[in-house]
Amino acid sequence: MPRVLIIEDDPKIAEAIAKTLSLGTGFTSRWISAPAKALGEAVDSKPDLILLDVRLPGGDGRVVLKSLKTNAATSAIPVIMLTGMSSEGDKVLALNLGADDYVVKPFGAMELMARVQAVLRRAGPGPSSGRSAAVGGLKMDTETRVAELDGKPLKLQAREFEVLFLLLSHAGKALSRQFLIENTSSYGGAVETRSLDTHIKNLRKKLGKRAGLLQTVPKVGYRLAA
Repeated sequence: MPRVLIIEDDPKIAEAIAKTLSLGTGFTSRWISAPAKALGEAVDSKPDLILLDVRLPGGDGRVVLKSLKTNAATSAIPVIMLTGMSSEGDKVLALNLGADDYVVKPFGAMELMARVQAVLRRAGPGPSSGRSAAVGGLKMDTETRVAELDGKPLKLQAREFEVLFLLLSHAGKALSRQFLIENTSSYGGAVETRSLDTHIKNLRKKLGKRAGLLQTVPKVGYRLAA
């Protein structure tokens, strides 16, 4: 039974979301409105997913998102942003900070549930459960969600893990941008492309001296050197 942490200042919206989750799929949920309590609650309750409002009393949801994604205990928890801010710039900013999806208010119950389920499918072990791959000093396991580089833990956000594992499990082969997007994202158009570019950029930083493993294939996409 997946656990969802709702961080939302409007009690009516929070109640409607909780009801949708419980009646529609049997999810359990917990609601808080104070941004100052968000990180501590996420660390303590270890939810499977966080629904995070952008505009919160006394704080900005994007600041909360950044704190969640830079904390080792919460960085892998997928986050869906809930907001009335619909510009492409706002979406790209949220993606760059590590959001896994972006739902614009007002939204319908069916749309929200579809996005929740899609994000959880990507974040969970899914059909590749038990699969592992290794090239040189890079090792990844989709069952334990563990990544190592030269024997040391490699801290990755949920979608970074998915992108890198796709490349690792097809090492030596050029994967198209569309293939990588379709297997790790539910966004559309330019937002998807920018999100993928951001994840690749972040992965290269995290690979450090081994960043050369992640190669750009002009007019195609990316490849992990075999």
